[in-house]
Formats: sequence, C-alpha cells, structure tokens
Amino acid sequence: MILASLGIIVFAYLVGSIPFSGLIARWRTGKDLYDEGEGNVGARNVWHVVGPKWGVLAGGLDALKGYLVYLISTLVFHASLSGIVLSGFAVALGHQFPLYSRGRGGKGLSTMAGFLAGVAPIPTAIGLGTLGLVYAFTREAELSALYGSLAIILCCLLLRQPVAIIQSLGFGVEAGLKKLLDRNHEEQVRSLRPWSETNPRAVFPSEENNEEASS
Repeated sequence: MILASLGIIVFAYLVGSIPFSGLIARWRTGKDLYDEGEGNVGARNVWHVVGPKWGVLAGGLDALKGYLVYLISTLVFHASLSGIVLSGFAVALGHQFPLYSRGRGGKGLSTMAGFLAGVAPIPTAIGLGTLGLVYAFTREAELSALYGSLAIILCCLLLRQPVAIIQSLGFGVEAGLKKLLDRNHEEQVRSLRPWSETNPRAVFPSEENNEEASS
C-alpha cells in the first residue's frame, strides 16, 4: 500500500513537471518565460508574452495534466482517498517546481483546476464561472482567481464534499506559498520592464516583427 501510494505520487509529480508553458514560449518566440513578462512560467505569462491563443493552449494543457492524473490515480492505480488527494498535491507541486526545468514553474492554478474538475466537477465549474465573471469586470487575474477559489470551497461546503474541501484548501496553501517564493524574482523582472495585468507591455511575435520592419 505504501509503495503504491509512493508510485502514484512520483507519477503525478513527473506529469506535473511537463513544462507546457515554457515549451510553447521557446517554440514560438525563443524566449525564456522566467525572464520575460511577469517572470512566471505559466499560462498567463504565455498569454502576454506569446499571444492569447497560445496562453489558452498552455492553460488547457496544464489543466489536462491535472485531470489525467486524477483519472489515472482512480481508474488505473485504484488509489485510496488519501492517495488521490496526495496525487493532486503532487501534480501541482510538479508544475510549480518541475524536474525538467530546474524547478522554475508556474503557480499551478490551471493544473489544480484540472484535478479538481475530476474530484468535484460542479464546484469547479461554478468556481471557473465566478473567475471568468470577476475577470470580465475587473481585469485582475489574481483577484479573479481568489474569488474563483472561494466559490469552489463554498460550493464544496454546501454540497458536503469533505475530500474536495481538503483538496481545494491544500491547493490554496500551495499556490499561496508559491506566490510568496516567487515574489522577489517577479518584482525584479517587472522592474526591468514595467508590467501590469491591464498593461503588460509584452511584445507578441507579430508585433515584434512589425517593429523590426519599421526600424
């Protein structure tokens, strides 16, 4: 039982470590997201540095990592409830500190959402809807993510889903700690090139080509 749980955790971490955002940015622009935009190797930074459609692709692939880990942990490994919860934390940790990218990862919100979609699909759908609604009015991604997370937790409480409550609260702690750990680096990157959510001043490849042509 212990070995099986360890195997699930290791598998989840390795899947989470696949750096889709970094790979897309390298492929499309040749840039390292760690030193561009907001300094975060995640889908939101892909949106600003590479382009919106590529940000959506990166977010979708990151969410798929989480959902696949949930499916495999339940359908293939037949994990216990504790094993499922730990595999969720592990896939998020892999995204945040990827083995293949020297530990330089994103916040893991898309991956967490993908995993939660398996654990608690209805609260997750409501949470994502809340996130989208708040973002439509505020254009603040972090504030939107906060309201979306609170909506998921509240729905899990109302629907009496204790496993989902533990999972979502744990994800919140993981994301918060990652934010604190990345703060100094992100502030340093943003100081070199002013950046904000509503005015990122990122250069898409097409815009970069136009600038070169005009010069």
